[in-house]
Amino acid sequence: MRLLVFLLTPLAFAAEYRAGVARVDITPPIGHEMGGYSARKHGSTGLHDPLYATVLVIENGNNSIALVTCDLRSFVSTRVGDLARQKFNIQTTLIDVSHDHSGPVTWELHSPWYTEAEDKMVEAIGRAKAAEFDATLSTSAGKVYIGHNRRKIVDGKGFMWWRDAEELPSHPVDPTIGVLQVKDSAGKMRAVLVNYACHASVLGPDNYEYSADYPGAMKRYIEAQIPGATALFIQGGAGDINPYHDKEPVDGRGFAVVEETGQTLGKAVIASLAKSKPVTGPLRTASATLEVKNRWKPNEKIPIGWTAGAFGDSFCFAALPGEPFIEFQLAFREKTECGNSMLFGYSYSAPGVWAGYLPTILASVQGGYGADYNTTVEVGTGERLIDLAVVKILQLRGLLKDLPDRRY
Repeated sequence: MRLLVFLLTPLAFAAEYRAGVARVDITPPIGHEMGGYSARKHGSTGLHDPLYATVLVIENGNNSIALVTCDLRSFVSTRVGDLARQKFNIQTTLIDVSHDHSGPVTWELHSPWYTEAEDKMVEAIGRAKAAEFDATLSTSAGKVYIGHNRRKIVDGKGFMWWRDAEELPSHPVDPTIGVLQVKDSAGKMRAVLVNYACHASVLGPDNYEYSADYPGAMKRYIEAQIPGATALFIQGGAGDINPYHDKEPVDGRGFAVVEETGQTLGKAVIASLAKSKPVTGPLRTASATLEVKNRWKPNEKIPIGWTAGAFGDSFCFAALPGEPFIEFQLAFREKTECGNSMLFGYSYSAPGVWAGYLPTILASVQGGYGADYNTTVEVGTGERLIDLAVVKILQLRGLLKDLPDRRY
């Protein structure tokens, strides 16, 4: 009997995962051109709150992933993932942006700030890797409404409804908050990753100070409530979802509304933590590139890199490098039939371009911003990406056979 206890004890306390967290300031210099609104007339004039890249590294067996969550509008870089693999043996790197509208323009790949930001992200991945600890993972879910669907359909036509300060109901929206909790072997919360779908555009074009908008306020709230924990934010399928108080004037209550919106989300996150379910099973990921036609130039191809992943049957995700409409988040969660599924929009992970808006087929017919203008991918691209990700996740979980049953 003693021998049996001796043999089982190491297994009972064996860590299935290792994890590490790090954060780095990636705020550009004052004066840098800002992104998010074409109405801005000049570069930034100041700093309200810093822009960060916050990294969560998770390892399991021979596989590893780095979630590089950034207070940026977009970020395209194969260099970050390549260096993470070469230097730290990180198999998969996701650059997940909050789609912040009060940060820098991020299209100029060769600007000094852009290269410096890449270097800082790689450095943070290395620090997270070096700080790894034995970890337990769990997921929880909550619900909160902080935004609306900005496309109002009247007689089958889409019209833009940018702001809904009265908080009137809209459709479709998804109030679901996805949360990944990371604790160390002592049971201390070390990281809280939040997945939610709503544009980071409480602040409008009249704001010329850098700010992480409501996701930054959410992170500050969570970290104040859980000392020692690091909060991360990954945007969901927010392509057609705006905050109720979109473009709140800064000469009014702009920054106050940022804090209120972030804290509303943060409080719902905290409330969800007690109802968590353990994450177990091997981490498996796969990346691929889908080529689609340019909607307006059919002879031109658009390569879209995407990634799917699963932690056993308990937690699944897909990362798309663009702005998926909210229906795709709802469809992905239903189709994967996983313990907890999260759609990571605005996430660059594999060779390709920034895909821009990913509207549904129906929205492309109805029209509106991001549906029949200011979108370049061919109609149906979003549906194809979701289906490809779902199929890959089922394969990673061993639920699909290579060939049909011979009996049929």
